[in-house]
Amino acid sequence: MSKEFSNLIQQITSSATVTLAEKARSLKDAGESVIDLTIGEPDFPTPLPIIEAANQAMRRGETKYTNSRGIPELRKAISKKLERDYHLTYSADSEIIATPGGKQGILYAVMAFINPGDEVLCVEPCWLGYESCIKIVGGKYVGVPTVEKDGFSFTEKTLNDRVTPRTRMIIINSPSNPTGKVMSEAELEAVAKVCKSHDLICVSDDIYEHIVFDDHRFRTIAAMPGMKERTIVLNGFSKAYSMTGWRLAYLAAEKSIIAQINKLQQLSATCPSSISQWAGVEALNGPQDSVLAMRDAYQRRRDLVYQGFNNDKVSCSKTEGAFYAFVNITKVAPSSDKACEILLEKSKLVTVPGSAFGSAGEGFVRLSFGTSDENLKKAIKNLENL
Repeated sequence: MSKEFSNLIQQITSSATVTLAEKARSLKDAGESVIDLTIGEPDFPTPLPIIEAANQAMRRGETKYTNSRGIPELRKAISKKLERDYHLTYSADSEIIATPGGKQGILYAVMAFINPGDEVLCVEPCWLGYESCIKIVGGKYVGVPTVEKDGFSFTEKTLNDRVTPRTRMIIINSPSNPTGKVMSEAELEAVAKVCKSHDLICVSDDIYEHIVFDDHRFRTIAAMPGMKERTIVLNGFSKAYSMTGWRLAYLAAEKSIIAQINKLQQLSATCPSSISQWAGVEALNGPQDSVLAMRDAYQRRRDLVYQGFNNDKVSCSKTEGAFYAFVNITKVAPSSDKACEILLEKSKLVTVPGSAFGSAGEGFVRLSFGTSDENLKKAIKNLENL
């Protein structure tokens, strides 16, 4: 049997965050006293009303295949959520599809529009999964670099400078993984202008919309004039409702786009877990106090990290949203990879190299404060050994 793997699969690298999280678990299992700051996962349990809704659904026998777009009850709940929070109307019947996780949603969106050689712009530093999804379909990932001294901001010119005749799409994420930046209205206007002037599709990754701090405010680009019809909104349940293992997200877009994406779902995943979908209905329609409580806890942890990771060796800006700190390590080591090694060896901290989030991330490491206050305090104390 030939074991020559495809050119495609050989171009794709393993997820750095998942790989490092697995390494952290292995070290712990081996008795090492390490602190895992890698994975973008809330440490809070899924709220009990959501668990109970899933339990009731199983007892009712809701354990079969569902409509490939998702159960009507979930799509209606998503439609109401988008109208309530975005002031936008999406048809539950034709403009919304539930997906088995946000990664699947990104992949579907890219597969629906990108041909081999087409280019996709991503504002860097950015989540590493975008590049993999683009490569899977033979597209070309084009990073749009931003820098810390400018607050990781960009302008219309920054984007336009990267547009070519092959550019087809731009993917944005606010609040950002890994920098925690919340896009300003001016930046969203810049994206909108570039998309409209070059006829681009925009994928808006809004997964961290509820985790925003201080006086910063989340805005979705789909609400900008002329953008709803050319935007694919991605959102989900993992971050706001601590439902990472339930594998449930959704896309909202113009009905012709959702119809094409639904073909991909039918031929791959069939549908998300029926049980997870009923849990999602409760998450959106039920009380939202747990979302606010988790957000407040993240802000407290953000303040801990900001105070503890600014010293004579490392520094970081004040995270505006999401639950990550992007820590400058240029005084620690010549590269992000080396800095991660040193942090593990001397401070027992497992972090993610900034270079995993694009070339603009070199010189940084990402740490997640989706972990307990106790772990964060230990991590800060361990920095004394650096």
